[in-house]
Amino acid sequence: MRILSIYFLLGFLLITGCAEEQQPTVHNEIVERVRPAAQGGTTAAYFVYENTYPGADTLRVLRSDIAEFIQVHETYKTEDGMMGMREQQEIVVPEGEVVEFRQGGLHVMLISLKNELAEGDSVTIEMKWSGAGQVQKKLPVQP
Repeated sequence: MRILSIYFLLGFLLITGCAEEQQPTVHNEIVERVRPAAQGGTTAAYFVYENTYPGADTLRVLRSDIAEFIQVHETYKTEDGMMGMREQQEIVVPEGEVVEFRQGGLHVMLISLKNELAEGDSVTIEMKWSGAGQVQKKLPVQP
């Protein structure tokens, strides 16, 4: 009976370990993901980038095959309490620091989507940093 239980447990672990669905990574309460959106629409990506390069690192290029345009935006509040977003022209991350692309702060906008993004899909964002060079981030699509 004990051997049968061990085989059952091993079988269960093998099956669950082979699952294709990509689970989001969580950093400092940020769930790394891209939100679902329709073809032609706009969505946001949330993730964390840690600068392990020896020195400050500047984001030079953002690219993704899924969108016509990709930009970093910052959410802000106006004097009259209205929320808005503005494009950020430069992102500099000091040595050993982390930049959080999160809801309500800095985030990556994917604009004019080439395909629909549905829950369960994934999106790869390519970043070119002045120091670290090419960095790719694969993110699951989740609400």
